Amino acid sequence: MTVLWNGVVHTSALVRAASARMFELLVRGVNETLVSTRVVPALITLSGDPEISVRIATIPAFGTILENTTQKEMLDRVYVQFQSFLDDPQYKDQHTLQVELIKTFGRVGPNAEPKFRDDFILPRLTAIAHANNNTSNDTKKSDIALQLFEAYSALSCCFISDDLIKDCLLPGLRCLKQDLEQVAPEHEEVVSSMIKEYETKIEGRPANMERTSSVSSSGSTSTSLGEDARSKFFNKLGALKDKSSASKVATMFARKK
Repeated sequence: MTVLWNGVVHTSALVRAASARMFELLVRGVNETLVSTRVVPALITLSGDPEISVRIATIPAFGTILENTTQKEMLDRVYVQFQSFLDDPQYKDQHTLQVELIKTFGRVGPNAEPKFRDDFILPRLTAIAHANNNTSNDTKKSDIALQLFEAYSALSCCFISDDLIKDCLLPGLRCLKQDLEQVAPEHEEVVSSMIKEYETKIEGRPANMERTSSVSSSGSTSTSLGEDARSKFFNKLGALKDKSSASKVATMFARKK
């Protein structure tokens, strides 16, 4: 721990960034008291570093804290830091930071507090998806869209209320679908399927009419639809990945004529 703290105040930005990444690993192996008294203060110090690369390097570590602690005071400090990353005007055009935030939200979302996921992660992803929908830079649009695709894929395994599906999830997915049609059409089919399943769920209609007779209550309908959505999504995602892998293998063994 002393060595890492020395890294926090090191003159080299590379060393400070490396220290931030090491704290991510440390969080998983020490008790919550040590995380609260030593790790979080170190990360907050680094999150105010003059170098943007150092600040970005703290994001995965803050995310890991959300996955591994239940202390409200500590969680609140992390929530405030994430809010700063997203709301501070100085980060408005920091593309790399936004990509890292989306990646982290996708990783920790399924394991984070449901309230944080519902009140913060999902609305923020929707806002990012909407902003990306209006981005003219194709490279940046592609980077953000692909990370959003991964994040929404991970969050599809979570229980999400009908109100959140209607107000946050579907608007975000619709924006993402438009972007993927342009920058990554191979993923558009999966997102379209997710949209249809969520629309079906909030409309209260069974996705597969053959199962209607076996559903005896609204609660069982919701559960079945959720399982069906996840099953279809992961089946299609697996098929796309297999197709992509096969294409890469074919390319690897292709010979110039």
